[in-house]
Amino acid sequence: MNDAAASWAPQQLAEFLGAVSGCHDELHAAREGVERAAESVEAECAALVRGDAVLASVGWLRFDVPERQLAAVAAAREGLLDVPGTGPCPAVALPLEGSDALLVIARAGAPFTPEETTLLRGMVRGLALAMRLLETIDAERGLRARANLAAAENVRLLETLRKRQRVLEAMARIQRAISRREPLEGVLDTIVAAAGELLGDDAPALVLVDPDDPGWLVFAAQRGYDAVLAEDDGSRHRVGTGVTGRAVAEARLIVVEDYPSMPDARAPWLRHGLQAAMAAPVHEDGRVIGSLLLSSVRPGRVFSRAEQDMLSSFAEHASLALTDARRVDTMLHQALHDALTGLPNRALFTDRIQHALVQARRRGTTCGVIFLDLDRFKTVNDSLGHGAGDELLVAVARRLAGSLRSADTAARLGGDEFAVLLEDLGGVPEAVLVAERITAALSTPIVISGREVYVKVSLGIAVGGHEASELLRQADVAMYRAKRDGKGRFRVFEDSMQAEVVERLELEGELLRAIERDEVEVHYQPVIALDGQTLAGFEALARWTHPTRGLVPPPQFIPLAEENGSIIELGRQILRTACRQAAQWLQEFPTAEPRIMSVNLSGRQLEDPNIVADVAAALADSGLPASALVLEITETVLMHDTEATISRLTALKALGVRLAVDDFGTGYSSLRYLRRFPIDILKMAKPFVDGLDTGDDEGRALARAIVDLASSLKLACIAEGIEAGAQADVLHDLGCGMGQGFHFARPMASDAMTALIAEPPGAGRAFAMPSTPI
Repeated sequence: MNDAAASWAPQQLAEFLGAVSGCHDELHAAREGVERAAESVEAECAALVRGDAVLASVGWLRFDVPERQLAAVAAAREGLLDVPGTGPCPAVALPLEGSDALLVIARAGAPFTPEETTLLRGMVRGLALAMRLLETIDAERGLRARANLAAAENVRLLETLRKRQRVLEAMARIQRAISRREPLEGVLDTIVAAAGELLGDDAPALVLVDPDDPGWLVFAAQRGYDAVLAEDDGSRHRVGTGVTGRAVAEARLIVVEDYPSMPDARAPWLRHGLQAAMAAPVHEDGRVIGSLLLSSVRPGRVFSRAEQDMLSSFAEHASLALTDARRVDTMLHQALHDALTGLPNRALFTDRIQHALVQARRRGTTCGVIFLDLDRFKTVNDSLGHGAGDELLVAVARRLAGSLRSADTAARLGGDEFAVLLEDLGGVPEAVLVAERITAALSTPIVISGREVYVKVSLGIAVGGHEASELLRQADVAMYRAKRDGKGRFRVFEDSMQAEVVERLELEGELLRAIERDEVEVHYQPVIALDGQTLAGFEALARWTHPTRGLVPPPQFIPLAEENGSIIELGRQILRTACRQAAQWLQEFPTAEPRIMSVNLSGRQLEDPNIVADVAAALADSGLPASALVLEITETVLMHDTEATISRLTALKALGVRLAVDDFGTGYSSLRYLRRFPIDILKMAKPFVDGLDTGDDEGRALARAIVDLASSLKLACIAEGIEAGAQADVLHDLGCGMGQGFHFARPMASDAMTALIAEPPGAGRAFAMPSTPI
């Protein structure tokens, strides 16, 4: 059963209970139950087996039912069954509670999933209860028929049967409430109302153990106790004292016909004239979880034996109904709530949005949605483990719920995405205030696995709208704008954002087609040895020239490829092309040491289990020496510091390639990863180069620190973004070995770079030949 099908399980179970409860006899219920159970899990065959007898079956012709095979599977609880047109198929047998019958069901193909097995178990429980009720009803009908034949002498018996019939009718009403998927509170109220109707004008109530304080009982449903419950000390009973408390503690019927003389009579009840009471224990899965109470203010009230028996019998029936109702209620809750955080899931949240929109139109107000996404949640998962990630999600859910108004609803939509429904809003400013409270609530660190984790969220706000899906989509769009604007902030939806999303989707589709057709070109920027300003190598850079948009800047399409995963194929193409070009230049312009070819490696590529094989294939295909290939990785990728990252970098290093940290100093610089990973080169980020030609002492000190760090760790250093000769001179004086930037050359196509390499020294170049190796 897939996720979508699993969400229908509660509805299927409710429909099943309604169908079998509506059958007129046990055989009819057996046939209906077998057919519906098989249909619910798409099974070819099913049968209800009792001993060697088959009570009902589906999937075989009348005289072809394999009774011996069915009996054998029923005895063993599993086995093989001959399915017409298919042959032997695995089958399972599920027992009906309180009966010697079993449901045997077989399906060709995939075995039953745990969700399907849970659904089938729920169905056999419902079928067992319905068959027991129908069996009882049939027996009572027979008794009543015989009683009618003996009219006068069986008057007392007839009256008893009528009362029992009323119990069964009351139970039928309760069963219908369960099958209609009424809330648990509604089912409890139906139980109490039915008890009051059966036992006259006395006051009935259902008292249950307080789940938060098991030593006390609380009123779950009642008729006629409003006045006494209005007094503080009359709303709770201690287990073991009073009529209800003793019924729970002693697990038996307690009858008191002179309540005022009871040693532990409660003052509020005495003040309201209680004269007599009796309570019968109510069970759930064999445990006493409360009692069914009947009390009277009539002086001299005496409960007859028949009334006592009826209350006990009804309490037993109510126990079965309560157990089933709780199970259905639990299944419905699980279907509509997130299992990890307990918050409403997307289905329930969407339904509540729609309801809020209807209410807002009636009241003349508005409602809104805040869409939240945790920034860098994947880093927590990768570095601390998925268990820590789950802890973080639970903690975020608690803080989120604690920062909302009482009328608001928080939900987890999946992964690290949450949403908040804001009802009865006065306008956008009020929604902004809630967003600010949420941001403030999540600004303090969360302790996860003994570590402080700082959480930032990107939030999108949408207010108004006519449909739930529209409002949720608008908030989602605004959230992505917040992420694009720098994360850790919120944005309010504007109509122009939707147009940007459409534009982004179009660009994404065109990018995917360009990658499929290998239309993204590779340009090259020289890497220069600063000592003699000679050519030391190249950096390969992706360039996409769109047929109608023209040159699309890399910041527009590279993040898009990262998001949709196409960066893996794009990176593979760039790597293959760059290696072939480097090998060609090495052949045409040989040097003592091969010039390096640097290729950027994204985080998504490093996560790809095929990355090592891709690099090895590119080297083998091109014939480029492995030592000439440099793979550039950002600091953010290295900060994940997972065993998988270490393993893949070590495997890449084993190929003979060199590894560089790109844009060093702009991320979360850490000496720890420089020691932990097999790094060969630090690439100084452009911000540390800017200003070196203006006498900026602080900038010079920072640049010197990076160069000295690389030197102390025996790493090469390449400065990026050199735009002036004076910057190159300062870097050379500081001991930086190599650099690249517009001062030397802009990125260019391979033919232009070939022509540049072939130019004689002094022909307009900012560098000379030949190369100097790293």
